[in-house]
Amino acid sequence: MTRTHLVNPTHQEVEIIIDKYNLHEIIEQDFLDFMTQDKIDIYDDCIFVVMRFPKYNEKTEKYFANTMHAILGKDFIVTVTSHLTNNVQKIQDTYREELEKDDSDEFKFSPYYILYKIIDAMYDKAIIGLAKFSQDLVKMENSALDMDAINEKLLSLLLIKKRNAILMKQIVSPHSEILSELQEATVNFYEGDLDVYFEDLQYKTDKILSLISMTRENTESLFDVSDTLTQMKSNKVISVLTIFTVVFGIWTRMSGMYGMNVLLPFQEEARAFRGIVFLLIVIAVATMRYFRYKKWF
Repeated sequence: MTRTHLVNPTHQEVEIIIDKYNLHEIIEQDFLDFMTQDKIDIYDDCIFVVMRFPKYNEKTEKYFANTMHAILGKDFIVTVTSHLTNNVQKIQDTYREELEKDDSDEFKFSPYYILYKIIDAMYDKAIIGLAKFSQDLVKMENSALDMDAINEKLLSLLLIKKRNAILMKQIVSPHSEILSELQEATVNFYEGDLDVYFEDLQYKTDKILSLISMTRENTESLFDVSDTLTQMKSNKVISVLTIFTVVFGIWTRMSGMYGMNVLLPFQEEARAFRGIVFLLIVIAVATMRYFRYKKWF
């Protein structure tokens, strides 16, 4: 059995694969189009599968879709990904080592088993990513409760997390149907029983979707909490500014009155300035006590 893996191949590389395995021209067109949605096409001598998997970009902290095309014949498998992934190469190396040690299990020579191993590794990586996702949410929740001011970075990260959860669900949701059709199709190409492996993939698909749903709910809940805390802190700031506005407004009015060119009470008194300052302080304290009594701040 032969195994081939390509990453974002050129037109020439695709033509070599098409000629080598005498594949249908439609497969050639799909090979070069990584915008193709998840699907499975069954031909007389092979199965063509398109599946997308979430891939994480550490720099932007965002997930994006890594499209994988797979062609499975009776004695070959060709996989093509739109972006580099270490999983496929790692599986091929591990698979080669296993066969060198023990080749008694005939089903391990099957391209369908190799595809199972690839998808299984992709799912395991997604589960690990979702676990880290949950840990990040816990840290962000603690940060949201401890912050003394509006944290724009935290809100930005929450929006990114929310987007990631939505994207991951869009990527993984079609897999259940694809795996069911693939399980039925392999019966005509492989005599061995691979049901247990497809059941394992279905279980992990359901687990990932469940984790995504829970993560999305936690993200939205944390976003609401952060938004509520932000509004509370904003209201508190506005309350303080309102108090200062009232106090300084009274002070400005009184100082403005004594700045007029008319005769005013105590104008000739030497101690009038101290008295007025004392009166302003009393008014400020009384205003603050009134606001505190009303629990406006």
